[in-house]
Amino acid sequence: MEIVIGAVSKVGAPMRKIDTNDNFIEAKVLNVRRPRRGTAAGKDSGNVERRNGQSTYDPATGRVMVLLVPEGYNIPSDINPDNYRVFLRFAPKKR
Repeated sequence: MEIVIGAVSKVGAPMRKIDTNDNFIEAKVLNVRRPRRGTAAGKDSGNVERRNGQSTYDPATGRVMVLLVPEGYNIPSDINPDNYRVFLRFAPKKR
């Protein structure tokens, strides 16, 4: 018979999270900035378009957020704008 009271968890790498019913992933906000603007001077200004010929611009009322997801294995491996939509929910930090 073995009786263990108050045993500590084993040391090692954290276990991979298996598919659960909650699809919430916690992230840390690293930066928030205004959206990109179109070039006012036009094509003759010498600026190089870096968006591979895309003609879509960021909405004027939008914000660009840079997020850090500490547990990156929760993010799908095939993530890109064509495969997924992302929904954000903001919760205040508990103090």
